[in-house]
Amino acid sequence: MLPFNSSCWGLAKMSLLIKGVTKLSELGIDVDKDWQGHTLTNLKVAIAAGQPLSIEQMLALVGFAWTGLGAPAEECCEALTQDADYVYAGLCVDPARVIKIAKTTMTTSATWIGGVGEDCCRALTSDADYVYAADSVSSPARVFKIAKSTMTTSATWTGGDGENQCRALVQDTNYIYAGLYTSPAKVVKITKATMATSLVWTAGAGDNQCASLTEDTDYVYAGDFRSPAKVYKITKATMIISLTWTGAAGENQCCALTQDTNYVYAGFRTSPAIVRKITKATMVSDPKVWTGQTGVETLCRALTTDDGCVYAGLQTDPARVIKIGKTDMVTLATWVAEEVETDGYAIALDSDFIYFGLSIDPATVIRIDKRRRLPIFWG
Repeated sequence: MLPFNSSCWGLAKMSLLIKGVTKLSELGIDVDKDWQGHTLTNLKVAIAAGQPLSIEQMLALVGFAWTGLGAPAEECCEALTQDADYVYAGLCVDPARVIKIAKTTMTTSATWIGGVGEDCCRALTSDADYVYAADSVSSPARVFKIAKSTMTTSATWTGGDGENQCRALVQDTNYIYAGLYTSPAKVVKITKATMATSLVWTAGAGDNQCASLTEDTDYVYAGDFRSPAKVYKITKATMIISLTWTGAAGENQCCALTQDTNYVYAGFRTSPAIVRKITKATMVSDPKVWTGQTGVETLCRALTTDDGCVYAGLQTDPARVIKIGKTDMVTLATWVAEEVETDGYAIALDSDFIYFGLSIDPATVIRIDKRRRLPIFWG
């Protein structure tokens, strides 16, 4: 085995203070253990061949993922949000659950459990003090204001007649915006202080099922589940449409949206998967578009972004995250899950890590290091 040079891998400044580990000699590796189903593919191959483990592989085994208890209580992670210290995972179980996961250890800190009939959380957003969770199959829809400190319900918004099935949430300083999976689609502006309806946007006839939302200072952008998909630019102050983007043939079922200063990025649940770059000012398609590999990179279910890249979470078998350069909309790197880790459904990110939620049994949230292109993470 070649000598290990930490500077070649960008590890010279990386702390080993993970889950109490202070030096490499304290990392005990049990080669016969399945690591709760989260062993990495190339690690399994290395162990099977009797090869020594690299430093990257050993570090990857420490705090790599959160795994739920399994059905019926903790399966199907379909929503994520995060703050400086915690990731919050929304589970599509009956009743709904939101798990508060400590980032440093990727273990459960606290759990919120919905009441009778408050089922299947598929949408989350958060601010400094609260997590907002939607039960996504109920009629009327409900959004729960959950205090982070206690993980208990502070207040609840309940929709009016025809305001059903909330599948998307975003928030700003004073309001929550709830996207409803109705015909026609609706977006409800909810005042945080009172958890009461402020205004409602209702789409036109045939413009059905709001499946995704993103927002900036002045607008909410809503994606629908139609074919071809539409993305609606809605003025926050009035909740009236400003502009509408309509997809080309094959750009169907907009299940994911994210945005930056100048663009909205729309992800489609298609085969192959597509991520479309849309100019905000005009709501016209940019010439650059990302299209996945046929038969392999399908079903874009989640999007997030940082300064230089868009990250697309795919509902594939196994699940994948694609790192896409914003300028040219081309693949920069790909992370592929284990064979048993399928159905990528939710994504969140901070400065160092991507958190990827899987809608499987047991529910799983995988932490992916986005700072370095290590072989164990990015291929």
